Amino acid sequence: MALISLLIALLVERIIHLKASLQLDELLQAYLYPALPSFQRGGFFATLSVLLIPTIAIFGLIEWIAGWYYGLPTMLLWLVLLLMSFGGSAHRHNYRKYLKALSRHDLAAKQKYADCLEVNSVDCCPTKLTEQVAQQLVWINYRFYFAVIFYFVISGPIGLTFYVAARSYYQFSNQQQQLKTQQEQRTYTAIYYVMRILDWVPSRLTIVGFALVAETRSALPISLKAWFDVKTPEFELLGKIMYQVSQGDAPSECYNHTCYQVQLAKRNIVLFMTVISLFTINGTLI
Repeated sequence: MALISLLIALLVERIIHLKASLQLDELLQAYLYPALPSFQRGGFFATLSVLLIPTIAIFGLIEWIAGWYYGLPTMLLWLVLLLMSFGGSAHRHNYRKYLKALSRHDLAAKQKYADCLEVNSVDCCPTKLTEQVAQQLVWINYRFYFAVIFYFVISGPIGLTFYVAARSYYQFSNQQQQLKTQQEQRTYTAIYYVMRILDWVPSRLTIVGFALVAETRSALPISLKAWFDVKTPEFELLGKIMYQVSQGDAPSECYNHTCYQVQLAKRNIVLFMTVISLFTINGTLI
């Protein structure tokens, strides 16, 4: 059921793009987190409590509709949850605008849309800006697609909801950093470590996947070293490894280089969907 739900959700997501206001991240940031200011001033356990609220709500809904009409409502809920968990529609829009600016060598537009992609363009030369945007796009693809698929396959809609709640709460906490009080900083630190724990395995599997699809001989040994790197944050680690494994094959021209790295990210998704299919056929996954 997980494989069928994933395939249908990926197909629908390619055809129909949900508005940002309908994605789970946006709904949680708009309605849930602002209503819990006392939890935001708490520490690690308060952060976990915030993340468990939507997770328990989804669990209760799944248990309530279980068995209805031969399981069709349950499968529909899985599909809707997947579609709401995929996303980054705003990032997708800005990415396309950035590529258009890159193709016509419009530096001002490049900087504008790089900022929209959460890349600081002020202190970057054009080449460095291109590298950082490519790194950010790979990370967005990981956060909004690969990690979603990973947690959905490993732990179903419950684990998926917990991950998306953590992802959106991390973004919400970043947006609140203008008020840098000691208590808010403690909340940020708590969700930061939660995300590091959640991203530990899937980010490194993503790195191995990149090594397999990059067609570079030295890529796999480099990717395996990432499993022993406990100090580097996952965002930096993924970007560093991605840059190294793509150097031998990536085109030198900036536009093609950015497109190439995003293409590797898409190949990576296809690779792991193939692995999931094989495990499902083998009976390892249900």
